[in-house]
Amino acid sequence: MAVAIRTTDFPEGFGPDMYDRVQAEMNVASDPPEGLVFHWAGQVDGKWTVMDVWGSRDAYDRFREERLFPAIRTLSGMDPAGGPQPTIAEFAVHNYIKP
Repeated sequence: MAVAIRTTDFPEGFGPDMYDRVQAEMNVASDPPEGLVFHWAGQVDGKWTVMDVWGSRDAYDRFREERLFPAIRTLSGMDPAGGPQPTIAEFAVHNYIKP
């Protein structure tokens, strides 16, 4: 079942600049991760927010462990699982249209 994952309330220092660096490190635009349906990022009510739709929660979890966390480690030298965590909310997706 498809899921939407909203990530917000990032730790201090994580915003558009770090997001752009992480995206460049992962090369998602040219090499999208398996299971990613849709991605966007931007300011929502003054907070940096990332929203994805994934084919399954397992696909998101694999992406996070295999690509996202290693990219953050490479760029920051810190373990993203060991420090302050952003708020992650998961929503069931009833339907989506991909033209």
